[in-house]
Amino acid sequence: SLLSADETNDTTDMPEVATVVEILPAPPSNGCIPPAIIQFPSPVINQEARRHGGVIIHILVATYMFIGLAIVCDDYFVPALTRVSDAMNLSPDVAGATFMAAGSSAPELATSVIGVFVAKDDIGVSGVVGSAVFNITLVIGVCALSAKHAITLNWYSCCRDCLCYLICIIVLICTIADRVVSWPEATFFLVLYVLYCVAMGFNSQFEAWAVKTLPVPDSWRSAGAEKGDCLNGNIEGKETETSATGDGTLEVKLTPQDGAKEINGEEYEDPLRKPLLLDDGRWAVFSWYVCLPLTILTVYTVPDCRKKEYSRMFVLSFFCSVFWICLYSYIMVWMITIIGFTFGIPDTVMGLTFIAAGVSVPDALSGIAVVKEGHGDMAVSNAIGSNVFDILVCLGIPWFIQTAIKDPGSVVLVQHKGILYSTFTLFSTVIFLIGASHMNGWKMDRKYGIILIIWYFVVMIFASLYETNILGHFNPDECPSEV
Repeated sequence: SLLSADETNDTTDMPEVATVVEILPAPPSNGCIPPAIIQFPSPVINQEARRHGGVIIHILVATYMFIGLAIVCDDYFVPALTRVSDAMNLSPDVAGATFMAAGSSAPELATSVIGVFVAKDDIGVSGVVGSAVFNITLVIGVCALSAKHAITLNWYSCCRDCLCYLICIIVLICTIADRVVSWPEATFFLVLYVLYCVAMGFNSQFEAWAVKTLPVPDSWRSAGAEKGDCLNGNIEGKETETSATGDGTLEVKLTPQDGAKEINGEEYEDPLRKPLLLDDGRWAVFSWYVCLPLTILTVYTVPDCRKKEYSRMFVLSFFCSVFWICLYSYIMVWMITIIGFTFGIPDTVMGLTFIAAGVSVPDALSGIAVVKEGHGDMAVSNAIGSNVFDILVCLGIPWFIQTAIKDPGSVVLVQHKGILYSTFTLFSTVIFLIGASHMNGWKMDRKYGIILIIWYFVVMIFASLYETNILGHFNPDECPSEV
């Protein structure tokens, strides 16, 4: 009877092993893993030619795809999502946490989907982790350097966003600790994001409770008192009008109390209009010519819902934008994979650095724009809040589709152990942000920005050392290939 029980257990275990093998083939006997480049179409330029300068073409194409993503997201995808949130009568907090965050993080979501279903490696996870580090350190640091004067931050907004972000980091670490992602774990990611959106709807009640109850240092409360007039909508005799913007931030328009409010309206500029050399400068003219092919593609294939005649076509604009985002992201990840393979750089390192930086550039530009208007809290909240979307949605959706819809009961494997250690470094970025804010008196100034930028490079250096096995053998080697 004991023998038959063992045989029964062996037979019941076989289907689970077969399911895992279907998703990610077991590595060869020598311990290496197949390179991600074999999952994409074969490069036109062979490896020898790429090593002798041909890789520059792939670098230019990848950079061009970053520009294409920025154009589609900023000019078409985000306005379409803005129309959707307006049609649903969502509050600014909820709209910023849902549709607006989706707009600024669409490239990360597309990259993560490609990593799970096409590249079949950890480039999606590494891209999300790298983007999170980029947003919370480099983006906020550059925004601080761009501020025209020292800006006082609201301690509650920063701590609220950091707390939600810490919860996401803990959930991510617990999920990938065993290097296996199952459908209940993927479902929990999505449920947690829904709860986050619901909580954002009660933000004012939470803030009132926190300000009265939490035992924070007096320096934090004094910094919050300086922001009190702004929060009460009274800035030097001016009243504020708040609205959700396309990048997930809240836009505050200042109007004199004795004057009439201006009617909100989006100014539309024809992207095909050539800038004038004398008025706009040579760089504007050069940039217009560089972006012209991408601009023509989108202008004639995506209805611009910012224009009055297309204002009701926001749903069609949404789906057309999604098509171009997916196409550009696929080509971008393909080129980045070829570049990394040519130089012998692991895909995860490319995801942590180049892909993360490329997809986060729109967040940086939008953050700089609001900081120049004096809204430092908006830049910080947008940078940290987009990380919550990146972790819970950009990873949760592809994992859920793979484990619950495409192949129910299967799992997604995390190949590189080093990505777990890189995720642990996210803790340091959050703690360092709170610590730097406290030590600097919650002032966003030049010193604050320089400290965060230095910390970004420190974190990236250690993360790259983990991924390249310099600090220990954390990751399997890639099998040789002549692609």
